[in-house]
Amino acid sequence: MEKISIHDKALQQRVVNSLEKVWDLTDDLVSFYPPYDNYSVTVFGSARISEDSPAYRDVVEFAKNLARLECNVISGGGPGVMEAANRGAVEGKLTDSPIKSVGINIELPFEQKNNPYLDECFPHKTFFTRLQHFMAVSDCFVAFYGGIGTVLEILTVLQLMQVKKIDNCKLILVGKMWPGLIKWFEAEMLNDDMQLIHSGDLLIPHLVPHYQDALEIIKQHKVQLGL
Repeated sequence: MEKISIHDKALQQRVVNSLEKVWDLTDDLVSFYPPYDNYSVTVFGSARISEDSPAYRDVVEFAKNLARLECNVISGGGPGVMEAANRGAVEGKLTDSPIKSVGINIELPFEQKNNPYLDECFPHKTFFTRLQHFMAVSDCFVAFYGGIGTVLEILTVLQLMQVKKIDNCKLILVGKMWPGLIKWFEAEMLNDDMQLIHSGDLLIPHLVPHYQDALEIIKQHKVQLGL
């Protein structure tokens, strides 16, 4: 049998061609991923927020209200803000309500483990497929305090909304950490030297100081979608 080397150019090209087909298939499958029947809100935020923090308590109360509005609550499935969101969904869920508390998790060697407040959990090995899953099942994305992972998530949503890859969705940024990010965009991407984005792009995210403001936006959006 002929020995095949991984350095063989023809073999490498076959691998590249096969991967491209797999990526195309993945894109097609994601577009057919079934959404939930009820309005679904994904909550982004840090795994490092402790249970005794005011931010944790705010997210619990926010998610309780979402559950009473008959909204599914989706998070990354881990601790911190994610746990608070799922916990609020479970505690606020009305008797016989069909809404779900969902975790879309990522397998990591640290930090990320399932919180105990999940009706459904979907583990992912890569951030790529996990982000696609969030996009496929969410009507609204709400970010609280978070780190690099949270910024990655909201910028993914922002870009997909900017280029119309997802529509009829809302992106809401809660709290005082986010206005600084938008001001940086304005200063560095909308300066006199270079127009790197359109000014309307920065109107996509709703910046609100408190979760109650986010709830009002969600109520209106839910009615608009007829959910």
